[in-house]
Amino acid sequence: MPKVLNAIATGLFFAVISSTHGTEVSTDSPYGVCAHLQRWEYDRAEEELKLMKSAGIDHLRFDFDWSTIEPEPGKWNFNRFDRLMHLAQENKITILPILGGLIKHDKKPVFRFVPEFLDYVTTVIKRYNGQLPYVELWNEQNGKAFEDEEGGNGAKNYTAFLISVYRKIKELNPEIKIVYGGTSLIPWDFIEESFQNGAAQAMDVMCIHPYRWNEDPEITLADDIGQLRSLMKKYGAGDKPIWFSEMGYTTNPKSRPQTLRALLPRLFSALGMKPETTTAVVFADAEYPFYTENPSFRIPQYIPGLKKLKQISLSELKTLEVSPDTLLILPDNESFPGKYIPLLLEYVRRGGRILSPGGFPFYKDLQPRRNGITEMKEVALQFSKQFHIGREAFWSKPGVPREVQQFELAPDYAEGPAIPFQPDFRFFNSTELKEGDWLEPVLYGVAENYRGILAGVYHLNSDLKGKIAFSGIFHDGEVSEFEQSCLLPRTMLIAFASGVERIYWYSFRSTEWKTGDQGEAHFGIVRNNLAPKDAYHAYRTLSELHPAGSSRPELRSDGTLYIANWKTPGNVPAAAVWNIAGERAVRLKIKSGRLTAVHDHLGREVKLSPENSVLTFSASPGILYFSGVEL
Repeated sequence: MPKVLNAIATGLFFAVISSTHGTEVSTDSPYGVCAHLQRWEYDRAEEELKLMKSAGIDHLRFDFDWSTIEPEPGKWNFNRFDRLMHLAQENKITILPILGGLIKHDKKPVFRFVPEFLDYVTTVIKRYNGQLPYVELWNEQNGKAFEDEEGGNGAKNYTAFLISVYRKIKELNPEIKIVYGGTSLIPWDFIEESFQNGAAQAMDVMCIHPYRWNEDPEITLADDIGQLRSLMKKYGAGDKPIWFSEMGYTTNPKSRPQTLRALLPRLFSALGMKPETTTAVVFADAEYPFYTENPSFRIPQYIPGLKKLKQISLSELKTLEVSPDTLLILPDNESFPGKYIPLLLEYVRRGGRILSPGGFPFYKDLQPRRNGITEMKEVALQFSKQFHIGREAFWSKPGVPREVQQFELAPDYAEGPAIPFQPDFRFFNSTELKEGDWLEPVLYGVAENYRGILAGVYHLNSDLKGKIAFSGIFHDGEVSEFEQSCLLPRTMLIAFASGVERIYWYSFRSTEWKTGDQGEAHFGIVRNNLAPKDAYHAYRTLSELHPAGSSRPELRSDGTLYIANWKTPGNVPAAAVWNIAGERAVRLKIKSGRLTAVHDHLGREVKLSPENSVLTFSASPGILYFSGVEL
């Protein structure tokens, strides 16, 4: 990421996060949302659309399911879609239809049925001609939908499919914009291979689903967007818009937080430590970048009552104190920069103590990528063997179950609160121990004849002299409802500043179903009964204070502190300030304008007055908005 230093009167220096398109004014609304109005939400679609409009949402994305529209060959059913199109028009909300899905009467891959699919597309376009300014061709096509019988060629098959449908739609109506199907995350190889085969010229809009499961959006989102723009330029599509057709955070209330809160005191006991006398050391390396904490893993939430929380960079491992009261905490996303494995290994050799709070530690090497961006590369046992950590999973060892039925505490740790069951896990064993080492189990997972170690401590007394506590309980990045409300506007402002022109937030309404994928059930910004969550109020506040037609935000940072400035359609300045790591005292000089109001990220007015054009306040993960001024 290019960095330009810009001094302000307070003496702080900020790195400017550059935009690829300057600060031109957009004439279309960037605010969209995903909903399944054609499916389970249909009965309350009218209420939902009104709630959407009240939040400033102007665009709605949902599937035009092929199997629903053509349940039998040549038989068409548009009842639901006609009504939804009418309701959307009444609320002045524009529909982005996802054209896709399997034929109900034949489950073969869709790319084997291009003529039939083109007939479905033609029927849809003719019925709603003039009402659909753009269409998205498939959803997350980098999965298995376009793989051939050998499990390959997905990008090539999708590209051929995309080109055929692109030509047909342009023949029917050349004004309709074709949206590249939103990919699951950002699959660089899939995207580039599709571009190599002509996809860049068979789309009008590029689309991705860049979910951030285990990191703050400030860490790599802007870099990823810049990398995508560079890739598009390489294949002649650099001037085409980038959209997120999905982006969001689940507030899944499943038991992982409760599980870890009940488990960690036992791990502390196995380490011979107590939180109240412990200095917890976490990584906060902005240069690499590498952070222990993330939106779904805030240390105080899981380990209350710590004596001290200390941040270090990766290079500071060299001088990190070894003490019975010092505990180094790793991230819960199974990654660590391989470049710094020798320093971490030396820390353990000196007797250092480590806590790995989720999944397999060192399973992925966090490596630099082009332009200084980082990416995770799976390395399996390459690093963990060096730490004498043995592991097993259903994909690596026969007989290891995919699921367990219950937890079982080791006898020495059976007293105390029960461990709430959590279904996502990894198992550990003693296969890599050296003479003098021993593994102390704390928690087992049991399934029929299998009893595997889910949590415990490696006591090392061989060439390594430290202790490594671990929890194999994994998770998918769920956050609290408050974190969701903080992350929503921050993610959007970062994306807008980086050149993204529209975001369809995922999703509007939570299913809150008690079966199946519980993460999926809690993405919504309103509850199943349509009661707004904090994220709904955060969305409405952002759309009001950065309304459609505002200039692209200019974003700069000073470590964990972020400041965004923009002009509203009336050329009135506005700003947003937040800090991603807790509270931070801030003094900022007003560069221009007159402060007319301050609001928090939920739209509540905050009393704050400048002194000699300087604002003094506390910045936190929840944005503060400043109307009328440039900061």
